[in-house]
Amino acid sequence: MRRHSRPTIGAIVDTPTAPPTTASPAAGPSARCSTHSVQVLSDDPGAAAAWVTALRGEGLNARCLPLDGTGRAGDAPPDAWVLHLTRGLPPQLARLRALRCAAPQVPLVAACQGLRDLDHVLALEMGADDVIDTALSAPVVAARLRALWRRGGERPDEQPEQLCFGRLQLIRRERRAVLGQRPMALTEGEFELLWLLAVRAGHVVRRCDLVPHLRGLEYQRADRSIDCCVYRLRAKLGDHDPTARRIRTVRNRGYLFSPLAW
Repeated sequence: MRRHSRPTIGAIVDTPTAPPTTASPAAGPSARCSTHSVQVLSDDPGAAAAWVTALRGEGLNARCLPLDGTGRAGDAPPDAWVLHLTRGLPPQLARLRALRCAAPQVPLVAACQGLRDLDHVLALEMGADDVIDTALSAPVVAARLRALWRRGGERPDEQPEQLCFGRLQLIRRERRAVLGQRPMALTEGEFELLWLLAVRAGHVVRRCDLVPHLRGLEYQRADRSIDCCVYRLRAKLGDHDPTARRIRTVRNRGYLFSPLAW
């Protein structure tokens, strides 16, 4: 029986617009030297096997390991981590956090079976760049990974590694905040919000810009999650003076980080 095949979506996206001058029978997705590496860590490698194989069919160099394995010592980190979880996210939050701390620059995706709203919140708060359902097809997963790489490529690493405002010091890669020489106990979401405000110190940052970045969701006017996070941040920063707040509320606009109040 003659076998029919179709080009993958990844191949279509990555195909150059100008035709090559000479045709090669070996040309195709597997011949591209720029294939991204994706390391899938699963709590059930057997269940993830078909999923990983499908990702390879989309032109990604994907391999699957058990949750307690991250490759051989000395291996370079992959281009993306994917936590493939069939038994629930909460037991693996520490693992997710450890991966984020180990390689802050590598995109990290949490793929959960039976994804719930709470899984979205927990994973994003603990450092995931995206949260997806394991039921998503390989072309969709591959497209979302490429979107993460594309955003990383469009935003060169021009941000400072460290910000200092009086007694406050923020270290980006370590996700660490120090106030008056005392480390602060901030969640991943709280640090990210503080960094986003601090890196634009003196300028108003709108809620509609913060929600998609921090939660990966479209902004809704009734969404008060950012307000709640700011409230917790103010408490931890000792920001009690309503007339000279370090993080100010600008009515009907957003929040402003004051660079002179530290």
